[in-house]
Order: sequence, then structure tokens, then C-alpha cells
Amino acid sequence: MKKKLLAALLSTAMVAALLSGCGSSSSSSTTETETEETEEAEETEEAEEAEEETEEAVDYSGITLEIVSKGLQHQYWQAVLQGVESKAEELGVSVNFVGPDSESDIQVQVTEFQAALDANPSAIGLAALDTEAVSDLLEQAAEAGIPVIGFDSGVPDAPEGSVYATCATDNYAAGELAAEKVYEAIEDRIANADGSVRIGVVAQDATSESVINRGLGFIDKMGELVEASSKTVGMASNSNEKYISDSALEADDSADVIIEVLVPASVTSELSATDATTLMNKEDTIAIYGSNEHSANAMITANENLGVLGTGDDQIIAAGFDSGASIKAAVADGTFLGAITQAPVAMGEILVELMVAAAMGEEVEDVDTGCQWYTAENMEDEEIAQNLYD
Repeated sequence: MKKKLLAALLSTAMVAALLSGCGSSSSSSTTETETEETEEAEETEEAEEAEEETEEAVDYSGITLEIVSKGLQHQYWQAVLQGVESKAEELGVSVNFVGPDSESDIQVQVTEFQAALDANPSAIGLAALDTEAVSDLLEQAAEAGIPVIGFDSGVPDAPEGSVYATCATDNYAAGELAAEKVYEAIEDRIANADGSVRIGVVAQDATSESVINRGLGFIDKMGELVEASSKTVGMASNSNEKYISDSALEADDSADVIIEVLVPASVTSELSATDATTLMNKEDTIAIYGSNEHSANAMITANENLGVLGTGDDQIIAAGFDSGASIKAAVADGTFLGAITQAPVAMGEILVELMVAAAMGEEVEDVDTGCQWYTAENMEDEEIAQNLYD
């Protein structure tokens, strides 16, 4: 990798020097100019060929990567795995990808991380369910000189120096984008409401950084937009404490717009569907948001019995996150207004690239893998469709 970088720098320097020489020879004859251009082209081509040879000469076959995800059950993680395997095959590195059966199985992930550490790999990738639970192991990795790269939610508040970089969606910004799109659909309802209206948030948990930030981004942006319309907004007092304490809003059950966040006692489809049903059954609910695939699917399940979601004036506006088959179908048929998609395949590819670079001793930086809002109208567009996974 260092040789590759050196070759690239030498090539760039050579081209720059040659171009500078051309600029100072304005009085040269046409023949001389053509000769110089030919020489430049030949030398540049030689430099590029040298760089390609250097790239081909790098052997990554001895690099072993251990990746611990939050799970394997959701289609999102399967898409990340697809990207990981594709890039690992391209680079010729060995990779082991694991995750617990449920994203509430924190102790299982701790055990998997311990096993990854015991394997003494070249680098470890980690999407932590709970940073505190793996804090001691992160310190052990740092002491052993094993670089850790965070992905998805990463490893927030990890021991200093233990996590080299993170590749992830800016989850807070993604939540803000969802709020902006939902607000556009309910702005008139809020403005014309005689009494208070409610916006529900179904959150899988209050421990995962990605899920929390997607919720907080949605809550804070929605609050900002509502306040700009001269309406009051507050959190329902029965909302999850984490979301009340970390959001920019105060608890206020008398506000014009009430945002209520429900989190299940444990991460199961049944409990999350119950939370969604509770929110969708309230007469003043005009919108609902699910901050990951699990929560969005819970909203779909609840609606199978209630039939209240849609884009009509008398229906509850719904927005999801991620793009599994059920969510895409809900967007396509108008059950959901739209949803946020990440780029999980690209995330898996970038994760492997960062891990290999860190293993080779190169400096690495955080990478925002981006997000997009998709609807029934744009989900077939090439730019969007490439990031919609099943």
C-alpha cells in the first residue's frame, strides 16, 4: 500500500513537472512541442504502468479479518455481508463475519468479540450493540495492537485509541431527512388542527447508537420545523427516558404537537408490533416513524390488523428506515410515504478496505456512507435502486 502511494505521488510529480515545462516554452516550434508532448505521454504511461505493477505486487493473502455485526437476521446485515465478501475476494483477504441471532443478545456479541480477539486477526470490524459491554475487550485489542474499525453504529465512546475509524451512515442526518419528508406531508394538518396532534416513533432500542441517533435526528428536526410554524411541540411524558433526556425537546403533554417514542422491553417483533399498534390506535396520531428495518416491519405488521397507514388525508403518514422486501412493498403500494435507505453493500466494501489499510499500518479516517429518501415515484431510479436491498 505504501509503495502504491509512493508510485502515485511520483507519477503526479512527474506530470506536474512536465506540464510546468510546457508552460515555459511558448516560443518553441511546432515540431519541438509535438516531440515534448510525445515524451510526456510516454513518460506518464510508463509511470502509470509502474504504479499498476506496484498495485499488483501487493499481497494481502496473509491478512485475516474478524467482523462482529449486530446480527444476521435482518436483510440489511446480509447486504453488508455481501459487500464484505465481494471486497474480501477482490483483495484476496480472509474474513470471518458473525453476529448474534437477536440484536438484544448483547452478551452473545461480547462472546463473539472475545472469540474474534482470541483469533489474533490483522484487524477487527465491530458494530457494537453496547459499547460499555465490550469496553474491556476494546482495551485488550488496543494493547495487542489489533486495529478495530467500527461500522454501522460504530462503537461510540470507545476507549481512546481503540477504534481507528468508522464507516457508517450519518444516522442523525438520516433521521433529519425523514422528518423533513414527513413534515411536508403533515404540515397542513398541523396548521389546521383544532387540538393537539401526535407523531409516533417506534424505536427498536435505547442502546444502539445508530437507532438512537436516527430517532433523535427525526425528533429534533421535527421539533425545529413545528416551532418554525408557530406551533408548540414537546415529548410525550411516557416516552422512553433516553429519548426525552437526549432530545432538544422538553416533555410536554399539552403541546400542539406531541412526539411519543416507544421502545420495547426486549427486541422482539411481537413487542415492537405492540408498540406500533399502541401509537397507531391513538385518535390524534397523524404520523409514525420506524427508525430501522425491525421497527418499520413492526409498523407493517400492526397495520395488517388496523389498516390505518397511507397517504390519504384521513390516514396516518408512515416513514420507515432501510429497504427490506416488506418495506419496499409498503412504499410501492402507498402504505408508507417513503423510507430512508443506506448503502449497506458499499458499507461492507468500505469496511474491508479500511480494515486492510489499518492492518497495513496506514492512517484511516471516518467515512460517511450516505443515505437516500425513496418513494414509490423514485425507487426505480438507478441511483436509488442500487441501494435497495432485499
